[in-house]
Amino acid sequence: MSAEKGAGAAAGVPAARPAPERPGSRAERLRAWLKRRPEWAQRRLGFVARALRDPIAPVIVLCLILVVSFFLRVWAIEQPCSSPCSTPASHTLIFDEAYYVNAARVIDHIEPPVGADYHGTPLGDDPNAEHPQLAKLIIAGTIKLFGDNPWGWRIGSVIFGMIALIAIYALVRAAGGSGWLAAGAAAIAATDNLLLVHSRIGTLDIYALAMMLISATLYLRRHPIAAGIALGIGMCMKEVAIYLFAVFVLFELCRALRAWWYDSGSGWLRTNVRPAGLVLVSGAASFLLLLWILDILVPAYDPGTHITYAGSPFTHFFHMVNYATLLKAESGRPGISSTPFQWLLDEKAIPYARTAVTSTSAGKIVLERPIYFFQGLMNPYIIFLAIPALGACISIWWRRNDTVALIAFVWFLGCFLPAVFESYVLQRVNYIYYMMLVVPGIYLALARVFGDRHVPKLATAAWALMLVFGLADLYPIRTLL
Repeated sequence: MSAEKGAGAAAGVPAARPAPERPGSRAERLRAWLKRRPEWAQRRLGFVARALRDPIAPVIVLCLILVVSFFLRVWAIEQPCSSPCSTPASHTLIFDEAYYVNAARVIDHIEPPVGADYHGTPLGDDPNAEHPQLAKLIIAGTIKLFGDNPWGWRIGSVIFGMIALIAIYALVRAAGGSGWLAAGAAAIAATDNLLLVHSRIGTLDIYALAMMLISATLYLRRHPIAAGIALGIGMCMKEVAIYLFAVFVLFELCRALRAWWYDSGSGWLRTNVRPAGLVLVSGAASFLLLLWILDILVPAYDPGTHITYAGSPFTHFFHMVNYATLLKAESGRPGISSTPFQWLLDEKAIPYARTAVTSTSAGKIVLERPIYFFQGLMNPYIIFLAIPALGACISIWWRRNDTVALIAFVWFLGCFLPAVFESYVLQRVNYIYYMMLVVPGIYLALARVFGDRHVPKLATAAWALMLVFGLADLYPIRTLL
């Protein structure tokens, strides 16, 4: 037998080759198929890979996010509106717009309708003395520009909502995060219903939040005095921006703790205290100075006591604090009030405004379909992952000294704990939309966790799809769906 083989080989007959072994696993067969992909596919995939590595690519994605977000905020901005929708009275003021829009009208010397809030108060003053004047002054300015209509009431919130998304991107970059991580954080924020609704109605929270994000970005860029000035401006929009001071203090304490634990350096305390002290001093000074100027230009008037605050910023500030402490929760009449831990479960949603179409049969309503439904409610696919993501950020920060993870954790803690203290110690009434100040920390935490290279890309993609679904499910303009 061996002689025959030898003779065949000598005669030039090739010996039979063993068949190539087929890759065993399905994954190996897939990898082998990908290696044999056509040349045109390789060129296209290479182009995509190079495009994604381009430093400008995350900025382009951010611009796309802003375009879509702007559309979602201005679409049907005049709604809800009764038919015929022709006068300011035809339009429905949504939730706390009843206070702030009417206050802006009074500043503009426009008398609110009979029976509306602040009807009969001194024209030219700010009758909403429990909050600083700056955001209401901006609303009054846009009413001057666009008229006493929804565009005049709400376009300022739209603009500051856009600023907040840009500032979230800038904050991640200032913390050392990549462009894609920053774009991811902005995308998560863009899918949150609570941020979206308050970015298209005339309330104060979005103004304060945008300035808080700018302040934090400046602080991480090592401009503590500028950060304090930005924060002082934010406090003049709504005084609750003061919570960011707690965020800065916690940020420096955590950095000092880790430096002491790992480095045992002698200068860690001095290095960390100085920027926090500068932002505290510059923030307090800019707030009091600007509030004093506002009180002179647009005096704050309290309709309850008929007191006008037109000179001392300290007197006006103490009035704000005293007013806030008088807002007590009533256990027998909870209404729309809620506790901070209920917010983490997305409970006690507030129906801001609702317009529905009904179908009747035999005089009974058999079908009701909302066409406009504004809710104070967070995207459930954001809030339900908040605590696990924040816990992961603590670990990431401690092991890797990751600043994005740290700022996510301290932002949540610094803005959430004051609400817990007010609710359980001071028995102050709270509402779910107070989470507006807290959620940036959650956006950053989720972006950091799902942007980690150890998280399967399929898990991130599936979660991103659910974020979009949550946004669509809660989007207030139901006629668009």
